[in-house]
Amino acid sequence: MRLPKFSCVKVASVEEASRLLAQPDVETCLSAGGTELLPRMKYGLSRPQKLISLKGVAAEAPVLGEDGSIQLHALMTLSAVAASHLVQENAPVLAAAAAAVGSNEIRNMATLGGNLCQDSRCLYYNQPHDFQFTAPCFKRGGDQCYFIPAGKKCRAVFMADTAPALISLGANVYVVGPVGSGSIPLEKLYSNDPLRPVTLASGEILSRIIIPARPMQRVEAFAKFSWRPGFEFSAVSVAVVLDLDEDRQTCRSARLSVGSIAAGPLRPLKAEAVLAGGRLSDKVITAAADQAAAEIHPVPHHGYSRVYLTECLRAQVRRVLHSAIGPLAKT
Repeated sequence: MRLPKFSCVKVASVEEASRLLAQPDVETCLSAGGTELLPRMKYGLSRPQKLISLKGVAAEAPVLGEDGSIQLHALMTLSAVAASHLVQENAPVLAAAAAAVGSNEIRNMATLGGNLCQDSRCLYYNQPHDFQFTAPCFKRGGDQCYFIPAGKKCRAVFMADTAPALISLGANVYVVGPVGSGSIPLEKLYSNDPLRPVTLASGEILSRIIIPARPMQRVEAFAKFSWRPGFEFSAVSVAVVLDLDEDRQTCRSARLSVGSIAAGPLRPLKAEAVLAGGRLSDKVITAAADQAAAEIHPVPHHGYSRVYLTECLRAQVRRVLHSAIGPLAKT
């Protein structure tokens, strides 16, 4: 498959890219690592006439603030995020999630910002439609879902692995736009609408990710299930961050986030409530996993049925909680 013809402009700053992106002269796309955009262009899912390349913008190294927060540049590659000692020491759940994305080749090219802003996916939509399919689905301007024929709306799924990890950490994102800049909670970046999964307006670009300071009594973990890790997107991914009391046995608060089973990352709030205030025993962990499986209803995708994904979710929540408290059991 070949790329369609397009022009390319290399910019020197995110602000310049924002100004160009907001100009409605021709269909324009932003390109950072290109690991998602270029296959989409080859498949004919995206046909921009002009690319704004961020290759000329240097990704700054992570910064540890005086208050203990971490600032990550959105153009850091996923391999750089995974290998950063600052991230490994202060946000190990994010390092694990970044390391779980795709293959080494993908992680060496893909950026953190690109991973957070990727499009939703489904088995029908992400195909070369010129020879295999001809009818447009909801995401291509049609009026039917061909993957789930009885469906009355798009059922594409959002699959960024780093999003659940950063949501569990309570991260904010700094957005640069043509009419102003500012930070918002990462959770608000996602619309839960598969046709437009992120809420960025025209010309707005993700610039930085800010992770709050890590308390002393915190444990965290990430788990991803896929039949072929490194080649396929997640079937289910789960991230957890637990803030503990001084006894390091009682959970003060919990943030669980689940990815790849809906149009955006989801937090099972009732399962978090099961964990908060209780001692972290097998019984409590099982109850939290059961609650997460009860309150989240996965969208079947890529050959995985809803029943299968529900049981995967239950197992992954148990696994990620045991992984998080594992170090405590050794003390």
